[in-house]
Amino acid sequence: MRIYALIAAGAAVMFPAAAQEIEPQEDEPLSELDRLSRSADDPFAGAIETQTREPVSVTLRALDKITARYVDLEIPMNEIAQFGSLEIQPRTCDKRPPEEFPETTAFLEIFDTEFGNRESDLKPREGEPVEDEIAVEEIPELAVEPVGELPTMEDEPAPMVLEGPQAEGVNIFRGWMFASAPALNALEHPVYDVWVIDCKTRSVDN
Repeated sequence: MRIYALIAAGAAVMFPAAAQEIEPQEDEPLSELDRLSRSADDPFAGAIETQTREPVSVTLRALDKITARYVDLEIPMNEIAQFGSLEIQPRTCDKRPPEEFPETTAFLEIFDTEFGNRESDLKPREGEPVEDEIAVEEIPELAVEPVGELPTMEDEPAPMVLEGPQAEGVNIFRGWMFASAPALNALEHPVYDVWVIDCKTRSVDN
């Protein structure tokens, strides 16, 4: 017992602060922000929760390269807007919230009703001289042995039909366009140019 008493006395001498009892301090008053954050009835509860949104319409800018005329088109989802010979049909779009890096994307289908009727779309006619024509030697035809009938699929999947009206022109573009980088996946057309400006969405009740 004396050994334990000596050890306790030595500890008290070496660490006097540890031997003293720490008096409990009075609680400091909470700030307004702390009280709101600790309250069960938090008025900001759920403000950070993400909301499900669905696309409503897409705003595009269409440019005629020949006349330098451009127009802003606001097109509802799956509807068709016409600009010159183009028929533009948006399928979906997305827009990031303000607190994130700004970006607007849209999936578009673009059709051309005059594709093949312009001189830039036509190949040289037979008999017309072609500049820098390269002489091509005739290659004799190779004998090809007939092959039996190829296997066919009995249940071929039906082609996917998207919602909305169907355009009459030739599909010349189908893909995503990005507002921050219009040249990333641009429309390649000799007369017209189209790029994304904005996307309107609405919240969906879960």
